[in-house]
Amino acid sequence: MKYDMDELLKNALSAKEEPDYWLNQSILKQIEGKENTNMSKTNRRMRIPAIVMLTAAVVVAGSASVYAAWKYLTPQQVAEINKDEGLVAAFQSEDAVAVGEVQECGDYRITLLGIVSGKNLSKYAGMDDTGNILNDRTYVVTAIENADGTPRPDTSEDDYGKDPFFVSPLIQGLNPSIYNSVMMGGAYSEMVEDGVQYRIAECDNVEKFADRQVYLCVNDGTFYNNDAYIYDEQSGAISRNKQYQGVNALFTLPLDKNKADPKAAEDYVKQIEDEWNGNGESEEVEESTASETEKLVPGDTDVTSQAAEESKDWKLADFERNTELVKEMELTPDADGNYAYRYEISADGPASEGILGKEELSDRDEGNMAKCRGIMSGEDSHTAYIQTFTLKEDGNVVLRVYKYRK
Repeated sequence: MKYDMDELLKNALSAKEEPDYWLNQSILKQIEGKENTNMSKTNRRMRIPAIVMLTAAVVVAGSASVYAAWKYLTPQQVAEINKDEGLVAAFQSEDAVAVGEVQECGDYRITLLGIVSGKNLSKYAGMDDTGNILNDRTYVVTAIENADGTPRPDTSEDDYGKDPFFVSPLIQGLNPSIYNSVMMGGAYSEMVEDGVQYRIAECDNVEKFADRQVYLCVNDGTFYNNDAYIYDEQSGAISRNKQYQGVNALFTLPLDKNKADPKAAEDYVKQIEDEWNGNGESEEVEESTASETEKLVPGDTDVTSQAAEESKDWKLADFERNTELVKEMELTPDADGNYAYRYEISADGPASEGILGKEELSDRDEGNMAKCRGIMSGEDSHTAYIQTFTLKEDGNVVLRVYKYRK
């Protein structure tokens, strides 16, 4: 007789009463320890070698979360495939928490795999709009699957990114339409392995809010969706809108309450309020057009600053003379007049996605090239990439990406 092993395991590992949370953590740590000593590599459709999960031993503990951890890559394996040794070590540390909670929303299955927070955990250097390095961060790893078992499109396929997701922490008592990854220095990297879409989402460290409920939302679309969740202004609680037909997963993040810092939280809220109202150092960010901070790959942040300074007044001829054109694509406006884009430069180069707001095209040179530029760190310490946007007469925008060498 032929058995569906996945289904049998799922049923066998599900129980009406779930074991103690810390027992699960102990079991998960043991499983991960075995995996780390038994990893092998194989070439798959990913652009870098993938780690094979150890599946010989199954721990039966009566918990669906243990099943989830066995079925998927662990957070540290996802970080290793992403070539981020610092984050691998962080997810192996005592500060990391493995979760394994699964929620199904319509056609998708979302799994919260794990979370870790701290300073200087990742070797990838991210910067805010003012050039400050973002080093005190929270990292959350999620897995997204098609509920019917069909594989998610690989990052190299045309269908990749056609059904985007927004992943962000939300904080009890703070309006989620404002206080989400867009305003909290959000960024992410993503990969697809064995038909499962894995995302490492990061933002400013949320442990300062550990004395209140901190959630993780995963909704369809590029930004936080007000229709997908309900915010109770009286209690500050955030919940799923049960009438919403799309994706609106909502998890509770297991933060250590001892790491709460009410004073730091108060200062942070004030900072975001100032930015939102246009009173801070950063320019006002419109909810309809702001995108998450683009993920920077390893590199010397000096080269990105140099590229930004040198190219701020360049015209098309200057780019053609001083840099190498590596990507060109045409963008069409959406119903609101904004331009969404998503691309990969190369197997070893950075990837980028975002939304260009129509108002960002108002300041242009005589060749219709917008003065707004996007700068990304490159694959080595001497390389940066510069995004430019040129408005055409038909209303479309030409996005060009240039390779800059210091």
